[in-house]
Amino acid sequence: MATVRLTPTEVQVDQMVYVYESASQADAFEACVAALDVAHCAVDHPPQSTREAPAGS
Repeated sequence: MATVRLTPTEVQVDQMVYVYESASQADAFEACVAALDVAHCAVDHPPQSTREAPAGS
């Protein structure tokens, strides 16, 4: 699953952006997604918030 690091605390996976309080939390989530599915990682590394990525992202 492709991830895009938008900012130090924001990680985009497919059409969803996961926002974290710190870069280290975002790092842990991004590493998890590289090995497991995003649903599992969002439970293990809950984001501060999520939002849909803009169209065309």
